[in-house]
Amino acid sequence: MAEEQRWHDLAEQVVNRAGFDLEELEVQAAGRRKIVQVIVDGDDGLPLDAAAEISRALSAAFDEAETQGVDAFGGVAYTLEVTSPGIGRPLTLPRHFARARGRLVAVTTHAGTRTVRILGTAQDGSVLQVLSGKHGTDPEDIPLSAISRAKVEVDFSGPSAAVREILRQDPRTADRFADAADQATQLEETDLQDPADGELDDEGQGDPDHDGDLDDSDIDHGQHDHGQHDDGQHDDGQHDDGRHDDSTDQEGK
Repeated sequence: MAEEQRWHDLAEQVVNRAGFDLEELEVQAAGRRKIVQVIVDGDDGLPLDAAAEISRALSAAFDEAETQGVDAFGGVAYTLEVTSPGIGRPLTLPRHFARARGRLVAVTTHAGTRTVRILGTAQDGSVLQVLSGKHGTDPEDIPLSAISRAKVEVDFSGPSAAVREILRQDPRTADRFADAADQATQLEETDLQDPADGELDDEGQGDPDHDGDLDDSDIDHGQHDHGQHDDGQHDDGQHDDGRHDDSTDQEGK
């Protein structure tokens, strides 16, 4: 646990310096290697170029730690991946709710689970401000302390015309719903577009910009491969021979 916390804290420093938030650092076994997945988010999502830069900075920071005699992640070869959160990841912090503004979210309180649309959060982050009711147009405040679980829902049909107009007029959501007439089309095109190549994406990618809804997948923005020689020492080289690779994976996992 102490070792995991060490790498988590180091990754958090690197990510914060880049102007983003570290949501999670996950280490998974993959045969003789490990997959180190660094989940990063920001107010406007995680652009591809930012993910690649964070991946390079993390790789350099981990390499530097290894030169000081600290074996990264148990001293075995590992692949470093930088990704944005998937749509199915639970919302637990005020910033998660703020970044989900305009979206449908299933919230669970002592009264049960219901679906609301987020407008934003109070300035102190203690209250979630939503649209609810039969037609989804009634403003309501829900204390964050009363929410035991929250998760973004897939919204294939998009908001109704009445709801879109409310979102367009509200300053917290106006940037995402600037044109009420074509917002549904804009959301669909944004969600189905692969950020790496601008083509329609049928591989189940996530939604790094948080501009709409797609699926529960994460999108893989950057990847570095770290290997070990037979003597257990780390080197910088090419991916094909199991050594470090400074390339980034732009196609997503």
